[in-house]
Amino acid sequence: MKAAEAKVRADLGKHVSDVSQKYLLAGETQDVALLFVPSEQIHAELAERFDDVVARAHRARVLIVSPSLLMLAVQVVQGLTRDAAMREQAHLLQAEVGRLLDDVRRVGERVEKLKAHFGQVVGDLDQIAISTDKISRRGLRLEQMELGEGPQALPNPLRREAAE
Repeated sequence: MKAAEAKVRADLGKHVSDVSQKYLLAGETQDVALLFVPSEQIHAELAERFDDVVARAHRARVLIVSPSLLMLAVQVVQGLTRDAAMREQAHLLQAEVGRLLDDVRRVGERVEKLKAHFGQVVGDLDQIAISTDKISRRGLRLEQMELGEGPQALPNPLRREAAE
């Protein structure tokens, strides 16, 4: 039994050293490497009986992971990647919102100009209506006039000399 434990310590120690030396390159790779153990039971035995090897692996920045811990690590990395992508896209969204607000401001300015034009049109239509009323009243007065000769005849407003 002691010989088997010594062999496991040596083999696992060699794997930890190899992973640390080959896969943890300063400035090129991540700061931590994962050493996969394909069985939950083996992982539990390592944590329980070989805590010295597990501690040495941690100091070497190598995490010994079981299938469930590997899946958890993958999910964490996926979440971090999604968050990073969202943060990267946030400035694009903010820029687009800024452009959208500029468009809304321009639409507001154009609505105000259009309201001014409509106000002018309404004013012009009111003036036309006033002129139309005046013309209609004058037309009615002209229609009601008797343009005969004699003392009962009303003066003809179209003739200036008659009024003078």
